[in-house]
Amino acid sequence: MHLMTKENLEELLNNGGEPCVSIYMPTVKGSGSEETKQNPIRFRNLLNEAEKKLEAAGHKGSAAQKLLEPAKPLLEDHKFWQYQNGGLAVFLSPKLKRVYNLPLNFSELTMASDRFCVTPLLQLFAEDGRFYVLALSQQAIQLYQCSRHSVAQVDMRQVPKSVADLLELNPKEKQLQFHSNSKGHTGRTGTQGTFHGHAEDSNEVKSNILVYFQSVNKGITAMLKNEGAPLITAGVDYLNHIYAQANTYNNLYVRSITGSTIGIRPEELRDRGWEIVKPLFDAESKAAVQRYNQVRGTPMAACHIQPILKAAEAGMVATLLVSAQTHKWGTYDPATGELELHTRPEPSDTELLDLCVARTLKHGGKVYALEADKMPGISPIAAIFRH
Repeated sequence: MHLMTKENLEELLNNGGEPCVSIYMPTVKGSGSEETKQNPIRFRNLLNEAEKKLEAAGHKGSAAQKLLEPAKPLLEDHKFWQYQNGGLAVFLSPKLKRVYNLPLNFSELTMASDRFCVTPLLQLFAEDGRFYVLALSQQAIQLYQCSRHSVAQVDMRQVPKSVADLLELNPKEKQLQFHSNSKGHTGRTGTQGTFHGHAEDSNEVKSNILVYFQSVNKGITAMLKNEGAPLITAGVDYLNHIYAQANTYNNLYVRSITGSTIGIRPEELRDRGWEIVKPLFDAESKAAVQRYNQVRGTPMAACHIQPILKAAEAGMVATLLVSAQTHKWGTYDPATGELELHTRPEPSDTELLDLCVARTLKHGGKVYALEADKMPGISPIAAIFRH
């Protein structure tokens, strides 16, 4: 899986004012099972639904088909469907064609509008949405992008596969000295040691591991360069300690998953990682709710969608709390502020909670996706405004 980064999200948020199609669907992984064969059938149905919605929005016949054409080769790409796992997200506009396989459990959703739908991505990009687990061993390194209920393996082709591979590529590394406190960065307490790579040195193995982890750190830091999500290492204690010395990623978490990672399923690493970061995420979302309650009932806050939409369009929402499982369909005219809500989605409708999310993220506001019973009231949306 290739990471979907904040830059990718910003690309979606900045693509507007023209017909945009967003398609989300869960997928089944396999090598020929009947369930796997259903993936392209369901995708075809969603493309047909998108075409109908484009036509209802005034994009007739050939214009709608032309917009959807780049996605149609996927219908016959059997290998593509065999390797899908998690959620498939497809974004199409005259300027942009993107396909992502993400570690998320999507519900099926198709939207045709003048912008892309991004709320289903909140599990990755909300303030309490995602974390990474780095499984460590001398034989192999693997990075996983996780949310509470999902996990996906990240493509690590740019990182040496093992200590042996690194030394084979760089045989001179064996003769170098590496002072771990010169480049490492970690929030963990304790002193940092110095390893020497001479053949006669009893710490040569650790020195080689440090060199390897420094190379791994460079690759991971490049991939996560603008991330704020926690990174948790998983491995035996001495490997976690050595990686902490090599690390330069700002959000390496102070606690690790301890013990050998050999043979451990990604889902178990995700669950153990979640238990570590859950208190952090809970504290952040609770603090956001507390801040909202402090200004509730004042001009600095709102829980009705119309004033929130107006403020979000103007870049005035500092913090948005939203129940991501809820939908509000209707139309909104930012020029006049006129809002029309519908109990059921009509062909020309947009999902209005998603519009609030998109505008808040675009203007640098923070978004927290909460369970409905964690929201500060009965409304599925609440906002704190900027001064």
